[in-house]
Amino acid sequence: MDGIYRVYLPWYVKLNDGSRYRIPLNVIMRGLRNNVFVIRVPQDEVDYVAEELIRRGFKPTILAVNKGERYSLAMKVESPWEIHTRVFPDGIVESEVEISRDYLQHLVGPRFNVVYEIYDLLKDITDYRRICIKPLGRCINDVIENIGIELRAPRALMPWKPLIAVVSLMALTPVIGKVSKSSVFHLLQ
Repeated sequence: MDGIYRVYLPWYVKLNDGSRYRIPLNVIMRGLRNNVFVIRVPQDEVDYVAEELIRRGFKPTILAVNKGERYSLAMKVESPWEIHTRVFPDGIVESEVEISRDYLQHLVGPRFNVVYEIYDLLKDITDYRRICIKPLGRCINDVIENIGIELRAPRALMPWKPLIAVVSLMALTPVIGKVSKSSVFHLLQ
């Protein structure tokens, strides 16, 4: 496990009107904080799309920050990474790769906008799917060139479940100690 996830995103594209557009690198790098690329699916297929993503391995997320989505889904990919996908009622699908929810580092990153991972899954689910450039408000007709970005996971990942068990045990130790002493005292009488 090298902890590296390679993200490929559209860079030089042909838009719906036929014009060619090179997406500035500073716009693509906004994917660290916001979704630059989204996928548009038919609004009347939102529930079906989400059900099919679940059938293909995504799971509903618990404790996710809701941004107005109807479905918040996550699927583990290469360890320690997972893809978090939000499906909105208007047919917009946003996705990002992030550190798995199994680790405390999930809360602080790194995370980055992804599009092809979901776009490829959707080709078997819906006939209509479009990659759109959110800040531009335009959709892509054809991708001429992609850009690759490497994300590196933190060297030391801290699973949170064992920490909860240890903290719980430490918090309960005084209670268990008192119960045990009183039980022994009653047995001696």
